[in-house]
Amino acid sequence: MLRHGPLGASVLFALALLADCSEAVPQSPGQSHAEIAGVASVTDGDTIEIHGTPIRLSGFDAPESGSMCGEVNVYQRASLALSDFIGTQTVHCAPDGTQTHRRTVATCTVNGAELGQHMVREGWARDWPRFSHGAYADAEDSARAAHRGVWGLQCPADLWGNRNYSAP
Repeated sequence: MLRHGPLGASVLFALALLADCSEAVPQSPGQSHAEIAGVASVTDGDTIEIHGTPIRLSGFDAPESGSMCGEVNVYQRASLALSDFIGTQTVHCAPDGTQTHRRTVATCTVNGAELGQHMVREGWARDWPRFSHGAYADAEDSARAAHRGVWGLQCPADLWGNRNYSAP
């Protein structure tokens, strides 16, 4: 039995901090990838939180904080688009077993509609083939052709930063 004296508590706290500081860390084979479900709050265009668990939506990328296309704050527009789509409905997330920047990576749905497909199809996010394996390529092509979301705005060439969106 572990006794929690001052030293034991300090050791447990340090171990908890170390466990929480990892990025892109796969879970152990025996760890659960149980569904996370509940009413979500939107952090940004590709991140939500359910019951205190931050969730990075898998396979697509939305504009980062401060991203502007002309006078349009596309970071804010993407966040609002996701929030409007989810509303107060229950969101169901299937974690893929990894974490990035202390967020659980998951594919999430609301009323059977996958959030990534919606965000990319509406033009407020783009496919990230390295992580989606092209799952959102058709949705992005459709959004670009119809000039929806960011694809209908005058955006700077560096809107997406220096990220590589090529297939793996």
